[in-house]
Amino acid sequence: MSQKKFRLGQSRTAQDLDSREHYLKERVVESKRRQIRAERLATEVEAHDPNSMLHLPDTAQWSHLPQATIKQRHSQWVDLLLEDGSEIRATLAGKLKGVKLVCGDRVHFSSSPIETMDDKLPGASVVAVLPRRSLLKRGGIDDREPWQLVCANADELWICAAVIDPPLRPGLLERAYVLSLDANMPLRIIVTKRDMASPKDSLPELDAIRDLEIPIIETSAKTGYGLDLLQGLLHNKVVVLLGHSGVGKSSLINTILPGIGLKIGAISKYGTGRQTTTSANWLPTPFGGAIVDTPGIRTLSVRGQSRELLGTVFPEFPPEWLEDPMALDPEDEELGLLYPERLLSLQRLWVEMATRNPNQNVYR
Repeated sequence: MSQKKFRLGQSRTAQDLDSREHYLKERVVESKRRQIRAERLATEVEAHDPNSMLHLPDTAQWSHLPQATIKQRHSQWVDLLLEDGSEIRATLAGKLKGVKLVCGDRVHFSSSPIETMDDKLPGASVVAVLPRRSLLKRGGIDDREPWQLVCANADELWICAAVIDPPLRPGLLERAYVLSLDANMPLRIIVTKRDMASPKDSLPELDAIRDLEIPIIETSAKTGYGLDLLQGLLHNKVVVLLGHSGVGKSSLINTILPGIGLKIGAISKYGTGRQTTTSANWLPTPFGGAIVDTPGIRTLSVRGQSRELLGTVFPEFPPEWLEDPMALDPEDEELGLLYPERLLSLQRLWVEMATRNPNQNVYR
C-alpha cells in the first residue's frame, strides 16, 4: 500500500503520523492533537476563496418557518433566543453543515427535526440563516480557517481596556479599530477599573488614540463611575464587548444588568486574567437591545484585512508611508514623530495583513 505524500517542509508522512503505533505511545490528548495534525498534512486543498465561508444559502423556501436569534454557539448545537424571550436548543440541518454560524445570526428553525437524529439531541433544527446586516470578524489561523467570526448583526464594537491588571495596551485598540472599520461598525473605547488609578492620572497611553476622535469612556464597576452613560448608550442597540481576560467585562455587565450573574475571574500571579466566558453570549437588555459578551482574547488578528484601512487608523502618516512603512525607522529623530510607537504599530499591522499561510514556507 502506497503511503500518503507529505508537503514540502514536513519531515514525516501523514501516514506515519496517523499510525496506530504512535497513538499507543501517547496520552489521549497528545494522540488527538497528532491525529488532527496528520489530517491537516493529508489535506490536498491548499487554497480557496477566503470569503466563501461567509456566503449564506438562499432562505426563500424556509420563509414560512419561525425566526430566532442565535444566543450562543456550541460545537454541535446552538441556543436560540425566541421572539417571546424564551430559549430552546437546536441542532443544524444537513444543508448548513458547511455554513459558519455565529452568535447574533438570525435564523429560521423547525420545531420538528428535518432529519433523523438521535433521541438525545435537541428536538428543534436550524434550517436557514437570514442575511447579516453586519459581521464582526478577525483573522483566522490559516487559509483553512481564514476568518474567526465574532458576532453578527451588532451595531457597535466596544473594546474594553483596563487601567491596570492587565495593563492598558494601545496596540489592541488599534487592532479593534481595524476590525470595526471592516465591519462598518462604530468603535467605542471603554476604560475599566478607573478606580485603581489616581484621579490625577490622565492616562497618557491613550494620548495618540485621542487624536483619532474615537469616543473614550472611563468607567469603574466598583464605584459605578461612568456606568450611567453606558446604560444610556445601550438603548435599542446591540453592542459587542471585546477585551483581554481580566479587564472587567463580566463585572461591567453584572453592574449594568443586575441579576445577570456572570462569573468573574481573578488576575493570575503573572498579571493576566483568567478566562470565565467560553463563547460569545447574546444577553438581552431592558433597554431594547443586547450586549454580546465574548471570551477574553490574547490578541486580535488582522490577518487578511485590507491595508486600505490603515489610512483611517493612522491618519497622521503620509500615503507613501502607508504603502510600505518597513523602510522607516521609528527611532529616527529626523522623522519628527510625536508618537514613535504608532509607526512601530503600523509596521506590525502592515506585515500581518499580508495573506500568508503559516503552514507553508512561502508567501502566496
